[in-house]
Amino acid sequence: MAPASTIPGHLRRFVVRQDYAKYTEQDQAVWRFVVLQTHSRLLTTAHDAYAKGFDAAGISVDRIPRVDEMNDKLGRFGWGAVCVDGFISPRAFQAFQARGILPIAADIRTSKHLTYTPAPDIIHEAAGHAPFLADARYARYVRRIGEVARRAFAVPSDRAVYDAIYQLSELKEDPASTLLQVRRAEQALSTATSLVTETSESAKIARLYWWTAEYGLVGSASDFRLYGAGLLSSIGEGYFCRLPDVKKLALTRECVEFDYDVTRAQPQLFVAKNFGQLEEVLDEVDATLSYRTGGVGALAMAKRSEELATVALDSGVEVIGVVTTTLTHEGRPSLIGFKGPTALAHGGMLVDGMPRRTDYLLPLGVLLDGTPLSSLTPDDVLSRAPSGNLILELRSGLVITGGVRAMVPMNGRVGALLLSEFELWRGEERLLRANHYALALGASVETAWAGAPDAFFPDSPASTVTVPKARTFSEPELEMIALYDRAITAFGSSFGSATVAELAVILAQLDDSFPDEWLLRWNLLESLAKLGEGSDLAGRLERDLERLELRYDGKEPIATGLDYVRSLLGLEPSRGHRNAG
Repeated sequence: MAPASTIPGHLRRFVVRQDYAKYTEQDQAVWRFVVLQTHSRLLTTAHDAYAKGFDAAGISVDRIPRVDEMNDKLGRFGWGAVCVDGFISPRAFQAFQARGILPIAADIRTSKHLTYTPAPDIIHEAAGHAPFLADARYARYVRRIGEVARRAFAVPSDRAVYDAIYQLSELKEDPASTLLQVRRAEQALSTATSLVTETSESAKIARLYWWTAEYGLVGSASDFRLYGAGLLSSIGEGYFCRLPDVKKLALTRECVEFDYDVTRAQPQLFVAKNFGQLEEVLDEVDATLSYRTGGVGALAMAKRSEELATVALDSGVEVIGVVTTTLTHEGRPSLIGFKGPTALAHGGMLVDGMPRRTDYLLPLGVLLDGTPLSSLTPDDVLSRAPSGNLILELRSGLVITGGVRAMVPMNGRVGALLLSEFELWRGEERLLRANHYALALGASVETAWAGAPDAFFPDSPASTVTVPKARTFSEPELEMIALYDRAITAFGSSFGSATVAELAVILAQLDDSFPDEWLLRWNLLESLAKLGEGSDLAGRLERDLERLELRYDGKEPIATGLDYVRSLLGLEPSRGHRNAG
């Protein structure tokens, strides 16, 4: 699979280039520490598909993955991967997902957020989501939930909450953010959340995705395995989710009644019996959505959403636009108003030869003689326009006039007309006049769903953005990065006493300039453990890390790292340490 060739033009602006050279050795150390700690534990605590899919997805413990290489590897499973710049809109994410393309945010969390980051990063996207795509059942579910989510309607308050979450998550991950900025963003999110008065269809699907693909467990409440990417990519939550104070509930469609907070640990998780049950629950939730139930309820939902929608008529023609008004006659829609760009479609494809409009009025119903607009045949139209000028009088009181220039046949009937000198009247009031008008014919609304075919959207230029984002480093930060570079060079270029001596020099510089830096000290200790040399220096580093474990009050995953090093040496984990994950 080659996603670049399958991505429609309107989504290309979200695809950015991964500039691998921008990752520092400190970034690589962050990746390696988090993935190493999670990977070693997940081999026994995650679903079996994790171990099988980790290498197959083009991921390694040692280095940040290259998204192009992941794309090639995932192609063997009918999937692909593209690089994106952090948060992208829910609609864009769903569009990629429905096409079997995994969007990967290629920035990486800072060393200050090793255990958890609220912002998307390459650890979460690559090491969390990708391994399970090698499992056909799970991959099918992820793709299907993307397809369903694309059709589910959101409401304006959803977009306000999303914007607030985006701002808060970005600020929490940005080292330059002030406490005041974070508090203001938290207040903005609280305000946006308080204004939510209903759980939209889109929110329900988002919750299902959260409680499955992001934080899902599989098995039973007493014997489960992890598969949610949020659990797989977080040192903290991947451990703490096993504690008894986190409720383990059986996965049912009722999980969509539980909201979630992206910035905090989850108080309950849902356990699926197996991956097959994921699609069963999705089917149950999908059956409740308005595009499935159809009729006037779906039209009302389209109007309430205030977002682009496709309205399907009983004739088979579809009208694409933002629904603004609906008038009724005898309890049925008689006139639908759309704003913004509109177009006609059939079977998900735009109708050729039908001009688009900005704003649109759609009359519906039956003629005075009882003939539904949706049942008119080409002969019916011609017989009603003997001189080329058509007059259609509806029981609702609407009158359509215009010259017939073209007809769009659908299943032996006419789905749409191209009319010249078109006019729409209601009594003595002319509602609309147009030189050329693509009139969809329909007696009633069959259903409506969010979104539109790809061809509806204009192509966008390819993005010129590269990630990770450019960063400006202070002098101390540059000095720290240089020490990471020096450490990786020392470990990779020589062995024995020369390496130990070089690591000792690095430690001395840490003592002088960075007494509280623990991650590089851990890297030095792990290097020594693998070399099997430098016991005096290793002892010194271990004591430093134990001191820093107390210094940070167990809030950094130092104990986890120490236990890993001890496992390399065949030693038991220290019971004196608080295990941070």
